[in-house]
Amino acid sequence: MKNRKYPMHPAMMVYFLICAMAMIWPGATLANHIEPMIIGLPFYLFWYFAWLLVTFVGLIICYQIENDEEDQA
Repeated sequence: MKNRKYPMHPAMMVYFLICAMAMIWPGATLANHIEPMIIGLPFYLFWYFAWLLVTFVGLIICYQIENDEEDQA
């Protein structure tokens, strides 16, 4: 395993920071509406679940990158 200054790539840190900010302030204030209803959910719940999915996909990608780097070392 490579010794790094950061525990993960700085671009991934920024990605997860954006995901977190979208789910809490200030991102949540942009989506704090009941209408439009999407898939039977108020817009805010849809917004939150969509960002959870985006964060999960990012975690999977980060995991794959980390495993590929360990396999090459």
